[in-house]
Amino acid sequence: MKKARFQLLFFFIIIGFLLVFFKAFLVQIAGIKNYKQEYTKFINPLIELQGKRGNIYDSNNKTLALDVPNFQLFIDPKFYLEYNKTDDKNFFNYVNSHFNVNIRKIIEKNKNSRYINLGTIDPKDAVWVKDNLPKGFGLIKNYKRFYPYANNVSQILGFCGKNNQGLEGLEKEYNLYLAGQSIKQRVKITPYGNFEFSKKPINGANLHLTINEDIQNYLHFQLKEALKERKAKMVIGIIAKPDGAIIAMDSVPSYDNNNFSNYDYEHIRINPINYLFEPGSVFKIVTMSSALDSHTFSGNETLFCENGKWKFSGHTISDVEKNADLPFDKVFAYSSNICSAKIALKEDKEIFYKYLWAFGFGKRTHIDLPGEADGLVKDYVNLKPFDLATMAFGQGIGVSAIQIIRAYLAIANGGYLVNPYIVDYISKDGKIIYKHKEIKKQILQPQTVEKVKQILTLVVKEGTGTNAKVKYYAIGGKTGTAQVASHKGGYSLSDYTGSFVGIFPINNPQFVILVTVFDPKGVNYGGEVAAPVVAKLASMLAAYYKIEGSGNVIR
Repeated sequence: MKKARFQLLFFFIIIGFLLVFFKAFLVQIAGIKNYKQEYTKFINPLIELQGKRGNIYDSNNKTLALDVPNFQLFIDPKFYLEYNKTDDKNFFNYVNSHFNVNIRKIIEKNKNSRYINLGTIDPKDAVWVKDNLPKGFGLIKNYKRFYPYANNVSQILGFCGKNNQGLEGLEKEYNLYLAGQSIKQRVKITPYGNFEFSKKPINGANLHLTINEDIQNYLHFQLKEALKERKAKMVIGIIAKPDGAIIAMDSVPSYDNNNFSNYDYEHIRINPINYLFEPGSVFKIVTMSSALDSHTFSGNETLFCENGKWKFSGHTISDVEKNADLPFDKVFAYSSNICSAKIALKEDKEIFYKYLWAFGFGKRTHIDLPGEADGLVKDYVNLKPFDLATMAFGQGIGVSAIQIIRAYLAIANGGYLVNPYIVDYISKDGKIIYKHKEIKKQILQPQTVEKVKQILTLVVKEGTGTNAKVKYYAIGGKTGTAQVASHKGGYSLSDYTGSFVGIFPINNPQFVILVTVFDPKGVNYGGEVAAPVVAKLASMLAAYYKIEGSGNVIR
């Protein structure tokens, strides 16, 4: 009986050992993959890594935008409790005050956790934190966008959001090129709180701009001075090369893109490309060009300017000067609205609109920036004669500053419509992966361009643009003064927009310069508020680029 009991007990013992062995087999061999996955999830946290965003450089390789290190502090509570025997009072005090937490409670509540992200440390504290980092704490290196020149180039560059994705300006337009690759991976935490990565994210590409920061800085300064001096609402400025390359572009008031959340959107928006306004007489570039190029006028005619007042189609068109007869070129030199209207009416809307569209008005220039406006052009079919008459001197049409400068570029480059651009090329790993290709279309005959340049020269020599004269250099251009439409209907008697667009030097064009002053107080003529600023910019360009003076000097 005892032997039978012993044999039965021995049998159960053997069965028990077999069951334990079988379970161990399942755990160690058969189920190792599943158990390993669960263990890995526990011991190796899943971390998202963002590749470094590409830099943005000016035409002289000055860095306009870059990523600077941004460190996130994390803790491995389990490791800290097991291996850290030091007094971390000072470090804990820093963590508690900086993140507004109680770090000891966090550790106690998460004793078995291997990874808790506490947040981003202040960059100025990074060195101290690294030097005083206790075992069980660690830093993840990320990046934050930084703009060394802040206000100067802010509207062009734009800015990035919290996830380092472009939200405005070039940062938004070229985000796919600039953004680094984001990857998620499980990482191993070393005993000293560092991560061991199996792979690294790919960094973004670099933008190389046509913008010259030296010129941009000077433009920004001059626009601010004009804003202050004229007590204006806004001032816009653009400097471009005849091929469409934008050397500088800005509007003030502007903003600091390192602290963009502190500003209203009217300061952030790219006003030179999306703020529409009635241009006034700078739009007469279309009137004079279309009249000459279509051979409606030869340029030798004389027109009667009605002694400054002309009743037409139930309305009165007025001039500042009470002129009688004026030669064709002096119609534009002295900026007669009456005779400009007569010229457009003789062309008729078919010819006028042909050239208006050829110059690109009413549609985007396709500059490589987000948010460009199309402009506002009255319906061709239902256009009335009075509408055509007022459009001839830049009233009743909505344009952007970039559209105006594009029209003058066609005079500067010999008659070709070009697309303005800001990114010259894009590079990655030392190789050029994109290069701007010029697209141009001839819209004016060479002889038309030469006649228009002569008229623009006369504007500065003896017309409304004498304040744009530059000593030892020949410059041509056109003034513009426009009444601002009132929200009550009609036009304001107190709000004006004053502009000047200059081609410099006029005998060998290298730059087109636009300045527009919105709602200046006191004097409001473009020749008074904008032309002097263009003269200062032209003088700076001459000195900076060592442009030789011309023998054909306007004095």
